[in-house]
Formats: sequence, structure tokens, C-alpha cells
Amino acid sequence: MTKKFLKCIDEQAAHSAFTDLCLYKNQLFCCFRAATDHISPDGVIKILTLNTQGQVTSSTIVRMAKCDLRDPKLSVDNNGKLILLAYARFYHDGIHQGSQAYVWFSNDGKSFSAPKALAKPNHWLWRLSWFNHQAYGFAYHRRSQTLNLYAGNPLRTFEEITPEAMSLERHGLGYPNESAIAFSAEGCAYAIVRRDADTASAQLGKSHYPYKKWQWRDLRAYIGSPQMLIWDNTHAIIAGRIWQQQGPKTALIGINLITGKLTLKEILPSRGDCSYPGMLIHQEQLYVSYYSMHQYGKCAIYLYKAPVTHYR
Repeated sequence: MTKKFLKCIDEQAAHSAFTDLCLYKNQLFCCFRAATDHISPDGVIKILTLNTQGQVTSSTIVRMAKCDLRDPKLSVDNNGKLILLAYARFYHDGIHQGSQAYVWFSNDGKSFSAPKALAKPNHWLWRLSWFNHQAYGFAYHRRSQTLNLYAGNPLRTFEEITPEAMSLERHGLGYPNESAIAFSAEGCAYAIVRRDADTASAQLGKSHYPYKKWQWRDLRAYIGSPQMLIWDNTHAIIAGRIWQQQGPKTALIGINLITGKLTLKEILPSRGDCSYPGMLIHQEQLYVSYYSMHQYGKCAIYLYKAPVTHYR
């Protein structure tokens, strides 16, 4: 059985944060934002290529002029392209002028295409999840406090299919934002959604094709920057940020998809400005990327690996 490991894989920038993790061509790809600080207008996307032992073999940078690129996510489309999603916040003379989600694609993980806009301006498309040759993702709009579902091929036609899948007006659930969608083998969609209003409790969503109607269950707990992997029709694992007496922590949490019961599995070494994990399974090993201040006193990027048997 492979032993656990935890490695710092990048700490070069003053502030490295907001990770995601993807398996592509039998290599790990970890993306994150590198910048001056958490909200500085100078963010670029750094993408590391690693082997399964967490050794960095190459890196590349994706940037856009006069904007802050934030919260990158990686996925692989049905044509074998590596898809990069990020949110661009545009600035002029230090003043925010507006925002837009973009995608890029790559055939090798090293060079990326020109960006293509996705979703409506100022609607933050958080993550792409693939099922049956389609990508799905929730975009949130802060002012209207709505969460809207998009679907399609992000390199071709990608449209809003379910407006207000969750909203303050329709559901009484304030400011839904960061999200993760995962699909069962039969195509049932489950979602975890962070909220930052009223009770600030995360929601568990469930929907069947064509994903027009969603049922929401209150999890009675705050979960930030969620990512989720489904074990079976009943159980899944969530990686995300929780709050404890000592402050924010990066956690692995089991969830019963029927009852919504949460079970804390592990707290990963973390403190301060932290979390925003990526997560995948490869050869019966669980890999988690995240960022934290616990080692260097500044935000750095970490890779955790452990046998999946520890968490099922």
C-alpha cells in the first residue's frame, strides 16, 4: 500500500492560491493563481506538470493584459484537449472595470490557445464538470444572488440552461457562489454550493437529466471552495475549507448523499489564508492540491496523496 505524502510543490510567488488538479496524459497538472496578494490586480495562472510522486517536471504561465486572472480550473474534454477555465477581472488605472469567465485549450498542457469568453459578463463560472460528452457548470452573480447552470461544449456552444437553479428570490437562499458538480454513473447530478449570507450554510443539490429542476438540502455547515468526488450512489467525499476554533482549515469530509450527513475525515496541515482544493483519484490513490500559510508564513501550494481506502 502506498504511504501518504504531503509536499510543497510551489512557493515562488508572494501569494500562490486557488488551486485545481487534473490528470492528463498520465501526468498530474496543478493550476493556481500567482500574484502579489489575495486581491491584487496582477494575478496570472501558473500550471505545473508533475509525476505521481509530486515531482514538478515543467511549468507554464497563462496571463492576460490589464487583468487579474483568478480561480483557475482544469478539465479534459471528450476530444482529449486540456481545458483551462479562469475568471478575468479587468482593471484600468487600478479601478475594476468588469469581469468575464474565459477558457483556453491545450493539446500538450504546455502551450494554450487564445482565450474564449464563457457565460455572461460578471457571472462567475466556477468549474466545469463533464458527463456524457457535455460540460456543466454553475455561474454565480453576486448582485442578484443567483446561481445559474450552463451546459454544452465550452469551445463551441455553451449556454445557460437553468437560470436561478438557486437564488435568494426563488429559494430564500442568500448569495450562493462557489460550487462543485459530480455525476453518478447513471447521470444523477449532485452539487455542493457555498453560501455567504443568512446562515452561510452549504447546500447539497440533486438533479436528473436535463438538470432543469434541483432539490436542495441544507447541510447546516459552512463549506468553502468545495470539490467533490462520488464513491457510489450513497457516498461521496468533499474537499474544502471549514472553520474551527483555531480558524480556517482545509478538510476532507465524507457526505451521505441521501441524508446529507457530514463526517469529518481529515484536517490537512493548513492555517490562515488557505484551501481551494483540487482533487482526483488515480490508481486507487487520492490526490489533493490546496494552498496554505502554515509552513512559510505566506500562501504556498501543496500536494497531498493517500490511498483511497482511508476515505471510503
